[in-house]
This record gives sequence, structure tokens and C-alpha cells, in this order.
Amino acid sequence: MTDQLVTWVEALMTAPIYYPILALVVIIDSILPLIPSETILSVSGAWSGSSGIPNLLGIITVATLAAVVGDNLCYFFGTRLIKIVDQIPGDSGRGKALIWARKNLNERDVSTIIIARFIPWARWFVTIILGSVGYSWGRFVLWDSIGAFIWATQGTLLGYLGGRLFQDQPLIGLLLGASLGITFGFLLQWLNRAWEKSRAQKTVA
Repeated sequence: MTDQLVTWVEALMTAPIYYPILALVVIIDSILPLIPSETILSVSGAWSGSSGIPNLLGIITVATLAAVVGDNLCYFFGTRLIKIVDQIPGDSGRGKALIWARKNLNERDVSTIIIARFIPWARWFVTIILGSVGYSWGRFVLWDSIGAFIWATQGTLLGYLGGRLFQDQPLIGLLLGASLGITFGFLLQWLNRAWEKSRAQKTVA
């Protein structure tokens, strides 16, 4: 079973359609964050680290461009979806992400656009809101591209590290790489919440 899984993953990673599939997954995740594209990046990076295929720079480049395309589609969908977004319950996970996005966009748009790329529902809400309020598209493209590049690079490199450490055991490398990527995502969200809490306490004081 293990050998079959390795063979299947290797076939996918070396197939000509790998990069189009990667781009499609990232774009869909940007429009509707139900597919964990971060995990795909980590797995791809891990396989690249263990076998050299797919190409590391290729993964980062394709993921970055696809993320920018997906985010821009959300931006232009903003004016049509904002009424639906407004109906999301505030006490739900998505509702809390929406509140976070609106609050932070009012205070610091640049850092919010970049940080939101690492938080699935937050990045969706941020792009929707920016499109709905007529935020400068040129400015959005600039900072979103920077955020997408950082996002794609860290996700891929964390997987790559796992793959390099376990070159002779690719499945362990895949698991480690994916785990590192997921852990980093949770750590970033925890640090962001801790920072928000600290700022709120300073404001009250």
C-alpha cells in the first residue's frame, strides 16, 4: 500500500498536468476556501526536496501567480457578494474572520492584505470587502502580489525542508512537510490574535 501511494504521488508530481492542477487548486481555494491549498504547497515542496521534482521555483511561481489571479477574481466579485457576506452570523468562525477583516482594513490596509493571505477565510473576506468599497485596484494588486509571494514561498519551503531531511523516506518527508506548513499557519493565527489582544488592552489602558 505504501509503495502504491509513493508511486501515485510520484506520477502526479512528474506529470505535465501537475502545474495546471496546482494553479487550479490555488485559484479555487482563493475563491472558495474549502480546498487546503497550503497543504498542497507543503506536499509539493516536500516531494521537491526529496527528489528534485517538481521544480522548487516552479512551484513558488505558479502558486504565486494563481493566488494573485484568485484574489483578483474575489476582488471583482466583491460588489455582488457583499450582501451575502453581511448575512453571515457574527458568532461563527467565518463571522469572526469577517469582523477581523473589516476592523483591520480600517486601521492598516497593507499589513491586513498581506497577513490575510495566510488565513483562508480572512483572505476571502478581505478581497471581497476591498472590491465592495472600491479600494484602489492598483494598490491591491501590489500588496496582494507581495503577500501571495511570501505565502507561496513559506508554504513550499517548509515542505521542502521536510523532504530534504528525509530524502530516503519520501512519505515521512511528505508528512513532516505538510505538518510544518499547517503548524506555521496555526502559529501565525495565534500570534495575530495575541497581537490584537495586546493592542486592545493597551487601547483600554
